Amino acid sequence: MTASRSKAFWGLALVAGLMTAPVSLAQTSSGPTPLWPQGPTTSPTVAPPAGTDTAAPGPTPLGAYTPPPPRASSFEVKTLAAVTPDGGGLLDAGQGGLGQALWADSPRGLVDRALASLPQSSPSPAVRALLGRVLMSSGTAPQGAKDARNFLGARLERLALLGDGKNADAMATLPTALDDAGGAEAWARLSLLTGDGAACDQMADLQKRFNDGEIQMLGVVCQVRGGATDNIMFSLDIMREQGVKDDGFSRLAEVAAGGQKGALKGFTAVSAEAVALARAMGRGLPAEVPAAQILALNPAAAAAVADLPDTPAALKLAAGDRAASFGTLPPAALAPLYKAAKVSPNDLKNAVGVAEKRQGADQRAILYQALIGETIPSLKGAILAKAVDVSDPALLAGAWGDLLAQELEGLAPGPALKDLAPAATRLALLRNRRDLAQPWFELARQSAQDAPKDGKVEGKPLQAYLRLVPLAVLGGLLPSDGANWAQWLDAVKADADAPSRLRAASILALLTAAGEKVDPLLLARTAPVVEAPGVIPDAASWLRLDQSTTVPRRGEVAVLALAELADAGPATTTPTVTAHALSALTAVGLKDDARRLALEAVAVLAGP
Repeated sequence: MTASRSKAFWGLALVAGLMTAPVSLAQTSSGPTPLWPQGPTTSPTVAPPAGTDTAAPGPTPLGAYTPPPPRASSFEVKTLAAVTPDGGGLLDAGQGGLGQALWADSPRGLVDRALASLPQSSPSPAVRALLGRVLMSSGTAPQGAKDARNFLGARLERLALLGDGKNADAMATLPTALDDAGGAEAWARLSLLTGDGAACDQMADLQKRFNDGEIQMLGVVCQVRGGATDNIMFSLDIMREQGVKDDGFSRLAEVAAGGQKGALKGFTAVSAEAVALARAMGRGLPAEVPAAQILALNPAAAAAVADLPDTPAALKLAAGDRAASFGTLPPAALAPLYKAAKVSPNDLKNAVGVAEKRQGADQRAILYQALIGETIPSLKGAILAKAVDVSDPALLAGAWGDLLAQELEGLAPGPALKDLAPAATRLALLRNRRDLAQPWFELARQSAQDAPKDGKVEGKPLQAYLRLVPLAVLGGLLPSDGANWAQWLDAVKADADAPSRLRAASILALLTAAGEKVDPLLLARTAPVVEAPGVIPDAASWLRLDQSTTVPRRGEVAVLALAELADAGPATTTPTVTAHALSALTAVGLKDDARRLALEAVAVLAGP
């Protein structure tokens, strides 16, 4: 056998080991061990049409990890009786809470510092979901000094900053929740931004107990909501005496006090309080407000701007896109904003090409308009694949991904759409839609199996399938036990160069941290000589998280792990730190959360 024919033979053997159906494996005992048990031997079936109930998942391979039901970043729960006045919450252990002992023996000072170090919100749905559960869990509060903040109020403040209005309202009804100034103010601000106005029923009492400028500002919003504008100027004077300076808010308040009609003019600085006041007035923002001001708003305020009447479409688009990225705007409210964006007919005709040159909301608006306007499945598939490939995993797991998944449900997996299969699988897994991912994953696998010809095994379908393998394991499409990661490393050419080695090493480390069984020798094989650059937490915090897992202190571990993931979550945190955080969560029984976080991180490393 010549050298070239020998190379071709072993290339085909590798593909056979990766993807040959079980019946053919039974015919030969000399072939390589299959990477995973194979899927159906027939072509993928046609997906149900849009609108059909697809809740029932497909068959699960033997021994596969089954992910939990989809968990949104917000929870709809009922109020529970408080365990202690400041340890009360909305979730007990049976509802997804972390258990009554989640703060057992945790120093209150450490917990307070960890909560304070967390970002106000996160673009990661997995981060928001876990943090929401921690904040709403009912349990014994950590012990602190007599002058420590009310713990329920401190958690209410963090929950309100996430923009979860419904559950913040429920949390505010618990005993002592509004005894904390920070918690009361954050909840009242969110209540007025969402438009429910529940805070106005409590405002008079809050102003008496917390005589500060922020509460006075929110009181002005309630005055406008109630039509009592006579005392607005007096309230503005009190604000100034207390050192509060917000020119945009003051300008709006003066307009409300004077009963001025017509379009708002004369201000460019916009705060969350100013947005709440504009909402109470039923007025839109002027066109001269810079988009940068909108992008600096907190997610709840951005969602409110997207809902304001008579506001320029460009500002509403920027606001809605930001709010959706942080989980405060639902898909049904996001879609009209993308539809209303100005897109030229020429851009729509070449949406895939134009998207390469655009970014952010403009890029997504072009792709969405082209997607919903296309009726030819093959062209629709190309647009959808581009939309997935250019989007961050956190976006795909949020409202933007939901809009794309709705379009995907109307397409039937089949040979004509094989190029869409990798992107469709990735999207569905990040949406925690195993039922939707299964047929597309099988199509990607079949395409990779059919692609090699004349001994050429380095084709695009094979590489696309291999990038899906770690995601498929985390998402429950492939078994957790018995995975031949050594063969996967060979297939992805992990030893080709330093970047390939580092990428493979990071993926295996994240899988291990999330509870996947990986031979330690494989981690040693892929260990890079030089560590990837990145921000590493201080030694004390790193060590404390390790120590917290041995008790275990589930609440403490959760907040310390989330603090390690920084502002942008697992998608952009260095894999070294992400793996450390996931390992700690897995160690205290939060494996489902660790796997969802790992999925976002691995999706970045694996690439589109």
